[in-house]
Amino acid sequence: MRPFLFRTTEELPIDVSRIERPILYEIAETWKIFFVLSARKLGQVEIDKPILNPYTIGDPVLGYRFIGREDILRKLEELWIVDALPQSVLLYGHRRMGKTSILRNISMRLGSEVSVAYVNLFSVGNAPNGITDILMAICDAIQEVTEILPPNNNDLFQFPETTFRRHLQHIEKTFTGTGLIIALDEFEKIEELIDTGKLSKEFLGFLRGMVQMSSKLAFAFAGLHKLQEMNADYFQPFFSSFISISVTFLTRDATHQVLANPDPEFLLEYEPAALDHIYDLTNGQPYLTQLIGFQLVRLFNDYVFEQGKPRDRTFTIDDVRTICSGENFFTTGINYFNGVWQQASEGATHQQDILKALAPHPQGLTESELISQTNLPSETLQAALKTLKDHDVIRSQKTNEMVNYAIAVELFRTWVVRYKLSNT
Repeated sequence: MRPFLFRTTEELPIDVSRIERPILYEIAETWKIFFVLSARKLGQVEIDKPILNPYTIGDPVLGYRFIGREDILRKLEELWIVDALPQSVLLYGHRRMGKTSILRNISMRLGSEVSVAYVNLFSVGNAPNGITDILMAICDAIQEVTEILPPNNNDLFQFPETTFRRHLQHIEKTFTGTGLIIALDEFEKIEELIDTGKLSKEFLGFLRGMVQMSSKLAFAFAGLHKLQEMNADYFQPFFSSFISISVTFLTRDATHQVLANPDPEFLLEYEPAALDHIYDLTNGQPYLTQLIGFQLVRLFNDYVFEQGKPRDRTFTIDDVRTICSGENFFTTGINYFNGVWQQASEGATHQQDILKALAPHPQGLTESELISQTNLPSETLQAALKTLKDHDVIRSQKTNEMVNYAIAVELFRTWVVRYKLSNT
């Protein structure tokens, strides 16, 4: 019998016999009641235990919870799978933009032919053993994804460069995949170790030589800056051989998706106005987006299960305002806010002065207004504005032939007003 849909007996197909009609009517009524009751039950989900918080505010976002970076993941797939030879890349963007999450999740997109050996350079600390500590960390990471044993520690201590070079030659012969990517996260650590004398200035040239010795090997560096912003003497060897990929803000749609669908079994919801308000506050900054979601779940659990009060399972714009106006929000996110502020003290001078001038003005200021408020020469101001814009700390918009500059993330602007202007 072909399928059909109906609501009453009058809507039954005309070829249904009088004998079949009451039977089918009874079946239809039964299913109708079932669907109505199910819809009501779904609309009134009973939550009888605290919601397990699906948002991540400390560690990288992993697995199905990692959302919104399809463009970058596709680009890396092209560079490491589609291209005949894997290409070395630099992922750069300001703090907590998701660079680490990208490196930790890309392996799931590459299949078995390309392996990513991930090293967080903060794990080497101050590298008391210099280059040996770096090379040991890389060898250990390679072993995790290839099961190729690292060289003897004593050999690495006595002859680090030679031992590592021979190890890569061994990998070249035994590794059956098409590409091995050595991912070095928090790459500014290399510059710090060079500046403090723990690493030789020739270290990066040595790394580049390792890439060139094998068609299967490539590097992925992740850090705050473009190569051009780093010390030219150190990083000159990489200027022409690395492909730079900017990791910037999430789109509005991706921000909504991160919040509304963090877990297949997530029982809470957001009204559309709340989602839009979160995007307006964060500009799609991934860490702050996760932090708001995290705090909202805590708000729900505290209200329902700690205080024992009933409340709707849909978050409203008022809930978002309550979370983001509280002291606890800025205290929890202090590492992010301080990190962006500290970065604005590096490189071009007077970046923090410009941020202080912009903070009271959500709509921004023109260059002439900034000069008036900061008393900075135009050349100095332009250099600082360029750095702040390159780091996604401010944005510019042209209106009526005038360029307006404003702080890119509303929550960061609020933090500057609260905690930096009050100290001046």
